[in-house]
Amino acid sequence: MSKLKKKQKKDIMGKPVSLENQRKWHSPMFLHLIAATLIAGVTLVAYSNTFNVSFRFDDIPNILNNPYVQIKVFSWDHLEQMFRGTYKETIRVFSYFTFALNYYFGESNLFGYHLVNLFIHITTGIFLYWFLLLTFNLLSLKGKYGSISYKVALFTSLIFVVHPIQTQSVTYIVQRMASMAGMFYLLAMVLYIKGRLSTGTARFYYFGGTALSYLLGIFSKENVAILPLFVALYEFYFFQNLDLSPRGKRVVFRLVGVLFILGAIGFILWGQRYYNDIVEGYKMREFTLEERVLTQFRVVLYYVTLLIYPHPSRLNLDYDFPISKTILSPPTTLLSILIVGGLIGYSIWTAKKRPVLSYCILWYFGNLMIESSVFPLEMVYEHRLYLPSVAPFILFSLLVMRGMEPIKREKDTVGIKPYLIQITACSLAIIILAIGTYSRNRLWNNDIEFWIDCVRKSPIKARPYLNVGYTYLNQGAYDKALEWTQKAIQIDPKYGIAYYNLSIIFQKMGDLNQSIIMGRKTLEIKPDLYLTYYSLGQTYLKTGQCEEAQEAFERYLKIYPYSPDAHNYLGIAYVCLKQFNKAIKEFEWEIRINPYHTFAHLNLGKIYWYKFQNRDKALYHLKFALRLLDPFFPDREEILNLIRLLEGLS
Repeated sequence: MSKLKKKQKKDIMGKPVSLENQRKWHSPMFLHLIAATLIAGVTLVAYSNTFNVSFRFDDIPNILNNPYVQIKVFSWDHLEQMFRGTYKETIRVFSYFTFALNYYFGESNLFGYHLVNLFIHITTGIFLYWFLLLTFNLLSLKGKYGSISYKVALFTSLIFVVHPIQTQSVTYIVQRMASMAGMFYLLAMVLYIKGRLSTGTARFYYFGGTALSYLLGIFSKENVAILPLFVALYEFYFFQNLDLSPRGKRVVFRLVGVLFILGAIGFILWGQRYYNDIVEGYKMREFTLEERVLTQFRVVLYYVTLLIYPHPSRLNLDYDFPISKTILSPPTTLLSILIVGGLIGYSIWTAKKRPVLSYCILWYFGNLMIESSVFPLEMVYEHRLYLPSVAPFILFSLLVMRGMEPIKREKDTVGIKPYLIQITACSLAIIILAIGTYSRNRLWNNDIEFWIDCVRKSPIKARPYLNVGYTYLNQGAYDKALEWTQKAIQIDPKYGIAYYNLSIIFQKMGDLNQSIIMGRKTLEIKPDLYLTYYSLGQTYLKTGQCEEAQEAFERYLKIYPYSPDAHNYLGIAYVCLKQFNKAIKEFEWEIRINPYHTFAHLNLGKIYWYKFQNRDKALYHLKFALRLLDPFFPDREEILNLIRLLEGLS
């Protein structure tokens, strides 16, 4: 009997573990709690130095200079303005809604933006863990992967959250769009699986949640549009077991029908918009549609090298990737086409034997398809790997865990318990990746060094030079800003934004005539850069050119009617032209946008008294402005004296 008696489990110190404690430590809820805690913990450590990373690059036009997200009064009217204004430019309205919330609660306070980005990244990691745990415990996969499902799900999720390639989607504030898209994509997959495993009303709610997650994902970033294809493939691979019998063919036919309907709806709603984007976009690019498509075969393989060796010295925000002019120029273009085609062909050929491998290959290339195809986007961006990277991480985790199975069967290896070897090896991999992420984020923290690093990696591209100049401009180092911006123009003499930056630099340096010249030059090269009218209007006011200022602000407000401060400046231009009734309308419009606009109240108070002798309205606005004014405002005493004078007239 003693031989048949099970050996009692012991803890790491060799002490016996009671049956009650064994049950507690192997409880599913306890294991899930450990997983969620580890995912959150390692993410916070790896990104602990990001909370003060400044707004950068596309953060400027999308957040700091975007009047639609700068909501100071939370109301349905302002939200409607935000949604309507944003939708004219892009369907990513839900992403911009989160920026608007950040702005409402903290304006340009960096901590809030980074906190939200980290929350999204951690949540995505947890959804990935959930998705993999459900997948590897499906009836079709449990026999092969069930015993290692927890380890694979956790290890994959930890790699995902700390891999350095993700820094661009997390640390770079505006690329919350990519991480939000990934979060809703994985949530939709989880809810679909739960729905398939449920019955009755629960299934209805799960499928409803899937549809809602899909919509939120699309309105975060358009690449989520591919999701129905991967839901259909998932169904065919893991629920139908690639069944091509008459029943299986009926299921495939239904799935294809659903995909067709969704595609038709998308085409009706947004087809014309994206067709126009493609046609107009290539007019502003230095490459053709054919060149971009050819180049992307090399790009998607280059991305794999970044996943395998993500050293911070290889990562770059602004790549200068060589363009494929023809299928043989460079020769690696044809080789890349053959490799990509071969991998996709292999995935189809091996689908029955190795469904997980097959699905992962299709996942990687399929989720890059939208951004690595015909759209006139930049050639390379690391944030595009946020969702596609899941597939290589899964395969790596499976390779590690299956590779360690022989070790697990050994009773002892040089005196070390087998599971300790597994934990040590996996922990070492996570630590190395986390160090790489922390190191990359440290560079993100230094504005000047970050952009100079981009210059080193893309030395013949104008934009990194421009961004060094822009950073010096924000720091008040105008001479250096001028030097670096002129370098950008030397590389690209038709770089409209560079001339716009020069106009701002000259304005700050006090050379207002040169600022106006550069502003006009900007509009010659890039007439749709409407922000130029705003800066020109300010300069015209400073030089006393009131009619020009009025025209500039009116043009700007035709495009951005709810832009903060612009109506106040237009009102000042009308005051300069002695058109006081028009000025009052503009100041009142400014107050409708932001009831706490100090100078709009102050300007109204002065006009109502000095021009219309309206004591009551003047007092109301002057008192309101006084409450909002900085205690050290130079003219505060003068305003206070005017209020006393008006009160004495009662």
